[in-house]
Amino acid sequence: MSGISVRRGYPMLGPADLDAIHGAALEGLERVGVRIGTARGRRLLQEAGARIDEATHIAKIPAGVIEESRSRIPSEVVLFGRNPAWDAHLDLEHVHITNDGNGPLAIDWQTGERRPSTSKDLERCALVSNALENLHVFWPMVPCQDAPASVRTLVDLKTSLIWNDKHVEFATAVTPQEARHLTAMAAAVVGDLKELRRRPIISSVHTSIAPLQYDARNMDTALAFGEAGVPVSIFTMPSPGVSGPVTLAGSLVVAAMEFLSGLAMCQLANPGCPVIWGTGVAPLDMKTATRAGGGPEEGMTGAAVTELAHFYGVPSLCGGFVSTASAPGTQAAMEKFVSGLSLVLARADMICGIGLLEDCRTLWLEQLFIEDEMISMIRRVADGIAVTEETLALDVIEKVGVGGTFLGQRHTMNHLKREHFLPKLLDRRAYDLWVADGRRSMEDRARALVREALEREPPNPLDADVVTELDRIIGEARRLAPLAA
Repeated sequence: MSGISVRRGYPMLGPADLDAIHGAALEGLERVGVRIGTARGRRLLQEAGARIDEATHIAKIPAGVIEESRSRIPSEVVLFGRNPAWDAHLDLEHVHITNDGNGPLAIDWQTGERRPSTSKDLERCALVSNALENLHVFWPMVPCQDAPASVRTLVDLKTSLIWNDKHVEFATAVTPQEARHLTAMAAAVVGDLKELRRRPIISSVHTSIAPLQYDARNMDTALAFGEAGVPVSIFTMPSPGVSGPVTLAGSLVVAAMEFLSGLAMCQLANPGCPVIWGTGVAPLDMKTATRAGGGPEEGMTGAAVTELAHFYGVPSLCGGFVSTASAPGTQAAMEKFVSGLSLVLARADMICGIGLLEDCRTLWLEQLFIEDEMISMIRRVADGIAVTEETLALDVIEKVGVGGTFLGQRHTMNHLKREHFLPKLLDRRAYDLWVADGRRSMEDRARALVREALEREPPNPLDADVVTELDRIIGEARRLAPLAA
């Protein structure tokens, strides 16, 4: 499944800007360094030429170590779907959309109650996500909080694999043991570990700690996934004015320092392993002391990180379509559109964020369809205006002549769907027709689409013996959990 193509991108940074940020990041890594919590990571960096302070665990990394790591980056990262039709080729040219993940709350479909999420909520959002035209990768949007905490991440993956056939990305694996169990589950679905290395149907997100720190277990887990060929995203989130400089350029330097040091560890441990630069740089709202997710800065910094990532030869995963709104409506639409538009036009390889509100905390199933329509509109903008002899249509103009109509022309039918955005959810009817139809709001119409999606069967159901094997792995993990603790 090809992603969204962008006819003419909108650059956020110029070549001199990219060089300046990259140069500052390299200088910062050598002068300031990064605190590396993992002993394995420190050893790898030291053997490559970094200076390690074992008292503080700060690694000062020469530019040569970074450049050597960059030389090992694979030429392309592909996020394979369980259904090959949904393979996402992150070729630095096309945009792909994924859900937002890990929201702890859900709006109950039947009652409207806001409550902790359950496995049923994850089933529902997976089913609804199947019906979205513009969703390429599935990120479990909420955790199965009715499952034991020791195996919750594994239950999340099992539920996602059963109810969705797209690539599954997650951000909840925090121990190497979890990485091995999750890898075994994915291998059971595709056949074996060798086939999983050839077609990894899962990927994992690992967040640095701003400013300039890596947790031991999180990075060791990323390295464990890399050993199996599973793509990992190093997700950097400095908050301008708090955990990064208040200037966006300064926070981009912090993000670049974190990513480059993480990239170095990944490539030193597993040369050629697929790595993605993830980011969600949003400032602190100094009036409310809350994260300003959905503000224009998140889209701008995501666009900038995409350009930096492409400068390094890696794909990007950017937080976008984010909103601090508590419910669907005008605020959610404004915030999500501005960040999403910036990232699509910047050719972000993946954009996460659809379906959750309250700055990625709460699941609203209706919001998935609303944002899918929003993306279709942005997709039309990104496609631009094609100027060819066929689209200039001078021969058709001559045929119709002065005062005629183009409605009945074959040229109109041939180009209508490509040239015009045709909504599925927006209501363009006259006021009287809208009133006669019950004055339904956008949210009402989206809710009807959700109801239809939930009545469908999951695509490409897993074989019963595969599900049994997934349950066996989860059972083994539960038995080992006390030992791991």
